[in-house]
Amino acid sequence: MGTSASSRGSNKNQPLVPAWADDQPDQPLPTPEPLRFRAFRTSFGKALSGGDSDELKRALGHFARTATGGNAVGPRRFGNVYSAGGDLYSALRGVADGQAVPGLDTNQFLGRSTDFFAQALGQLLAGDSADADRINRAVQEAVAEVLDLNQAFDPAVLTDDVIAELMSEFLSQSVFQVIVEEAGGAWDRAPDEQKSADCERSLLDLIRVVVEKSLPKRLNGGKTSFTKAEIKDFMREATRTAWSEWETYQ
Repeated sequence: MGTSASSRGSNKNQPLVPAWADDQPDQPLPTPEPLRFRAFRTSFGKALSGGDSDELKRALGHFARTATGGNAVGPRRFGNVYSAGGDLYSALRGVADGQAVPGLDTNQFLGRSTDFFAQALGQLLAGDSADADRINRAVQEAVAEVLDLNQAFDPAVLTDDVIAELMSEFLSQSVFQVIVEEAGGAWDRAPDEQKSADCERSLLDLIRVVVEKSLPKRLNGGKTSFTKAEIKDFMREATRTAWSEWETYQ
């Protein structure tokens, strides 16, 4: 984590979804509401300056409804993430099954730390879009959360359940980064670094809760392997589910 100082966020003149990130580029975007970030950043700032978890949930409600245009629009922001997620699943499945994975030589990971594997995986999947750094970071954070980075990497650890956990954490981390960045100047309301860190952890936990309502169930639904297209659909569904729930937060 620790990304709260990295961005001032979007401004009112920017589109609801950047063209380079749009998962549905052929669909028109609605006109953004004037000052669409104000309520979100105000509530987020209150949460940082001493508010409780209800204030943070209220901020998520404003983020979903107004700042990002609702559940039909906001999830479109993650087109690059969905594509990277499909590639991530294929790579994990290939390593687990002992199959060749383009760009990854499984033999180079044997006897080395899981951290080395996480870095190689993140760099491979980052791509060349403006989301490259976010995707790289989300992959590495997901591996760090689910596996022990200090242990020697063993492909056998990548069971179906572990792969599902990694995919869910990757999506959660990706959404988390965007929300943290869009909070912009609201982070200045935190009295100290500890409060910023506490708020980041609480936010990530709130994101995980809603992502885990959809994505792991899809991945553990009886099949043992999925196509990239299926994974992208599952991630879209999980993101829309999150936005729909957040829209109810008042």
